Amino acid sequence: MPRSRHPVAAAFAVLALCRIAGAAGLSYNQDIRPILVENCFGCHGADSAGRKAGLRLDDRDAAIESGAIAPGDPDSSVALDRIFSDDPAEVMPPP
Repeated sequence: MPRSRHPVAAAFAVLALCRIAGAAGLSYNQDIRPILVENCFGCHGADSAGRKAGLRLDDRDAAIESGAIAPGDPDSSVALDRIFSDDPAEVMPPP
């Protein structure tokens, strides 16, 4: 699947690299979470009234259980498939 430049994709990629490389100077809360807050948590966060499809991305265990993320295997993460989709009905965040 072709990868495009996208802030959410960048967040997931940086997070994956941080976990793999143990990169110093990068912080989930400072560098990654703000991107997810801006682009994902409105529909997939803690607010059950605003949550879409029952998917929580702010809760790591829930995101893993749903298959949205696959730690250590980004190619198996459904969230990345949705982020990089060219299909307007599938792409996240929606156009």
